Amino acid sequence: MLDTLALVSSNPLCPLDLSRAAQDTLARAVQTFATGEECLKALAYQEQGDSCVVLVDDTISDLAPLNLIDALRREHPKISSILMADDLNPEMVSRAMLAGARATLPTGASELDLAEVLRLLARASQAAAGKGGSEISADASAQRGTIAVVFGARGGAGKSTLSALLALLAAQADLDVALVDFDIQFGDMGFLFGSDPGYTLIDLAVALEQGNRQSRNFSEQVEAGVNLYAPMPSSQQADDIAGQARRLLNAIAAEHELVIVNTGAFQALLHAELLDTADVAVCVLDQTLVGAWATHRLREICVGLGIPPVRLRYVVDRARSGGGYRPSIDEISTILEGVALRTIDDGGLKLSQILDAGDFGALIQKSRGAFAAQISLILDDIALATGLDLNSLPHMRSALRREAKGRLRK
Repeated sequence: MLDTLALVSSNPLCPLDLSRAAQDTLARAVQTFATGEECLKALAYQEQGDSCVVLVDDTISDLAPLNLIDALRREHPKISSILMADDLNPEMVSRAMLAGARATLPTGASELDLAEVLRLLARASQAAAGKGGSEISADASAQRGTIAVVFGARGGAGKSTLSALLALLAAQADLDVALVDFDIQFGDMGFLFGSDPGYTLIDLAVALEQGNRQSRNFSEQVEAGVNLYAPMPSSQQADDIAGQARRLLNAIAAEHELVIVNTGAFQALLHAELLDTADVAVCVLDQTLVGAWATHRLREICVGLGIPPVRLRYVVDRARSGGGYRPSIDEISTILEGVALRTIDDGGLKLSQILDAGDFGALIQKSRGAFAAQISLILDDIALATGLDLNSLPHMRSALRREAKGRLRK
């Protein structure tokens, strides 16, 4: 018998009535919530016992059902979610599972149907426990660091540069950072840092299969506070890593406070796994109409894959004002259905020269003020979305503002 069974539904006529016999036959405690926020607040302050299942009705009024399921997965890893919906087509079921649901039920399901699903979930949990848990445990998952994936619809948008700068700035804010190069075909992060790592993600995957959980041993420290996890040495090995992204990222996150994941060309299955594992994802695009419409299409693909839109953040790299042949930031936001956009200014030739030299530290130091502050705002967004603690970043940002004002006075 479950310790707690909860139903989240805004439908006063929900046919599944848990008040009759559920407390005697299904769970020791039964709770009902009218909104997703009410459910999340209650779970945050109440002890739920060792086994808890939350039924999420797709009629809830304040949150999208998949967003609530995703929030439950991230905030309460031990809780199992079940989606209840009228239209449980294969696409909807796939999206629900990617968001974190353990099962689905039609809206008209009876208490007997629910009891059967709960029995199957209990059997699956017992089987997983009997195997000793090849994956990271729920406790370890709850303790793991924040995972932020940097991705985009087109090549050359600036994903690698932004990934590196976010990692460096986070390290300057006293975080232990892992920079994972998941551009499995053309990963260039080692080249950018002038590094030739002795191990790759393939080596780490093999070690995890053999029971070695010391992920940090398969990385190289490229800057103070930043460890680089390198991709495969050749694009021919890309298939060897397919399907292992979640396990790799969770293992790395168990040893670091923040994991920044650089990605390559969009591949639906790989990116679905990366984005589903991520706590937040930053989509980078250039200031072109083609880039904006490609990102719009990518956003639709992500929704189709079951990635909650609230997990996505958007950054326009090499942004310029003044119109011309470039669409304005407002026009790009309109194409993307009004999403909020962060921007990184176009640094011109001087910035390109620093990037070609691979001196990212100098890039932040020589660009103090506007450029570094723009990167720190993106890091702020990641922190606010995930609860990441950036202790020293506010002081750093204040120093950047003071330096920028000082130069303006001169």
